[in-house]
Amino acid sequence: MMYTYGQQVWGSVDINRRVTITASNNTFTFNVDDPSYTITIPDGTYMTTRQRHESELVQAISKAGSAQNIPVRFILGGMHYDEKYNVLILEHTDTNNEHVIDQFAGNAIDTLFGQVKFNLPPRN
Repeated sequence: MMYTYGQQVWGSVDINRRVTITASNNTFTFNVDDPSYTITIPDGTYMTTRQRHESELVQAISKAGSAQNIPVRFILGGMHYDEKYNVLILEHTDTNNEHVIDQFAGNAIDTLFGQVKFNLPPRN
């Protein structure tokens, strides 16, 4: 069955702010079905704007990851608990099957991802 969305893993860190990336917080590592990938984010200051649902940070992560043919998309997600905030989502490009996306690490983990908030199978 073909679903609208692939396997998704949602982070927990609010990125709806100005984020500065330097050599001390520029690597993001994770596994997709066992192979490990490391993305190095270029140094700079990145803005995410919840009202416009835009993120320079997510764009930079996507661009850095695109050269590696990683089978996930990096997208901006919105959370609504006591306050509204934005998080990084990794979504597998295969919308038919479940996949394992895990082992999050790197010196950027606390800046842009945090812990897994949701791990959702493919769905409509």
